[in-house]
Amino acid sequence: MKIKNSIKALLIGILAVGISFLLPLTVTAASVSTEDLLNADKNKSEWLIYGHTYSNQRFSPLTQINPDNVANLRPVWAFSVGNLDGLEGTPIVHDGVIYITAAYAHVFALDARNGRMLWHYAPKYPDGLGTVLCCGPINRGVAIKGDLIYVLTLDARLVALDKNTGSVVWERTIGDWQEGITATGAPLVVKDHVIVGIAGGEYGVRGYIRSYNAKTGDLEWNTFTIPGPGEPGHETWPGDTWMHGGGTTWQTGSYDPELNQLYWGTGNGGPWNSDLRKGDNLWISSLLSLDPDTGKINWGYQYTPNEGWDYDGNNAPILADITIDGKPVKAAIQSNRNGFLYVLNRVNGEFIYAVPTVEGINWAKGLDPKTGRPIVNEAMRPLSNGKTVEPIVPGLEGGTNWFPMAYNPDLGYVFFATNQWAMGLTAHPASEVKYEKGKVYMGVDYQMYRQGPAIGHLKAFDVIKRKFVWDMPSPLFLFAGVLATKSGLVFTGDQFGFFMALDALSGKVLWKFQTGSGINASPITYELDGKQYVAILSGLGGDPSFYIQSPKGGMLWVFGLENLPPDVAGSGNWQPQPVENALKDYPPK
Repeated sequence: MKIKNSIKALLIGILAVGISFLLPLTVTAASVSTEDLLNADKNKSEWLIYGHTYSNQRFSPLTQINPDNVANLRPVWAFSVGNLDGLEGTPIVHDGVIYITAAYAHVFALDARNGRMLWHYAPKYPDGLGTVLCCGPINRGVAIKGDLIYVLTLDARLVALDKNTGSVVWERTIGDWQEGITATGAPLVVKDHVIVGIAGGEYGVRGYIRSYNAKTGDLEWNTFTIPGPGEPGHETWPGDTWMHGGGTTWQTGSYDPELNQLYWGTGNGGPWNSDLRKGDNLWISSLLSLDPDTGKINWGYQYTPNEGWDYDGNNAPILADITIDGKPVKAAIQSNRNGFLYVLNRVNGEFIYAVPTVEGINWAKGLDPKTGRPIVNEAMRPLSNGKTVEPIVPGLEGGTNWFPMAYNPDLGYVFFATNQWAMGLTAHPASEVKYEKGKVYMGVDYQMYRQGPAIGHLKAFDVIKRKFVWDMPSPLFLFAGVLATKSGLVFTGDQFGFFMALDALSGKVLWKFQTGSGINASPITYELDGKQYVAILSGLGGDPSFYIQSPKGGMLWVFGLENLPPDVAGSGNWQPQPVENALKDYPPK
């Protein structure tokens, strides 16, 4: 009887332990203030904002991991998100907790030291949502302020979660998903404003940016990217084409606290065949400066007027104070999908200069040297006559798509991926292109073409000297974001599944690790207990899965330095020990 009771007690104890691992864990992390976000550049240990700081430089002052010891970088822990859809997020790290998103806007809070899951938020979705999604059920991250975590869902909701428990505090609908409006970007918190954008340009959506009160969720302002009747720029749209003209805002913006200007990119026009909406079509494929308190547009700069090639201008600019031609400039730097890298004056939106980032650009014959306005090669513009125009360079997945750049202010270098792709476009006859709610409104078919042995290129560009410093080619396209560190490293990933560290000065690959699936997310770094970590989400999906078939994954990998000899840890020749050796000391004492 005593034995039976002991066994019973043991089983009850085991069951209780098992349940404790399954239940969400409550954490108590410090609140995040407006000052914390404003001073994110001085916070060496955490990653509080999508782009690390409001300037979107994705530059960390951490130096523990450097070119001399990066070969000793080893996996410390990994976490599976539990599905095989694409991962494109940037993690947020605060007070020892790392917050990540997976497909369908699932949110996970993890112990940043060991990967233990603290809580998991899984949104519920209506039936039929999958019919109005472009391009895949991806999500790019969360924002944090006070005691709340903010995430956008695929059915166009903004959800505020308790950062310590994952419970829903409030949620707001930001658009009608049945019209094709969805949301995949990370929110941006400025002061007490949660600022969000929308996707849906392929469904005839008219783009807008919205601000909600960070505490209450009340709508504060809504700014359309396409001007309506009576608004400046409305004359650039014929007839009622403005109503379904695209210009969506599906990426995250940048912010300059000194100027109090918010910078947000806009997407392609709708429908794609631009001869159905003749005119510049303000403000599609543009950069907008807005007042974050009111939503008023200060100025706009249009990269691609009358855009007809799916050249979104969404990716947020890097904000940097630089010297050009001996004069200090508050710059906004962006590598565009149309194949050019732009440097603008972020005070007033004036064009400073631009350079091509891919070879053989032929949709434009060049840019006006004073304004940057493209000199369009009309022979490369698809018309509504059913004829195929090809090859158009770059293809719609290049030069630089949505994936973020990085900037090292010590070097004056921007680091970014670009893709050397061409495409063919076939525009449908005008009689076949009609807007229908919730239906694809493109009016164009497309085909992508390789150009040469290397599609992807990771490049370093000196923005002061206006010259490229190095170029790391890849046989497959690159779709991952970039991280730069003060120690002189650059981190990124590729479609083969390799997460890698490069020398910022030379572009030489100093270390790489096979994650098991294509990398389309953006790396971060943080410090805990005096140790620096580097983290990346790995999982093929979204646009890249349209073009290649390779293993899918769904993992967060976290790396740190290990005290291993460089010839073992970083040579690339390391092999696991024989099984009999590994079993000698198992189980561990």
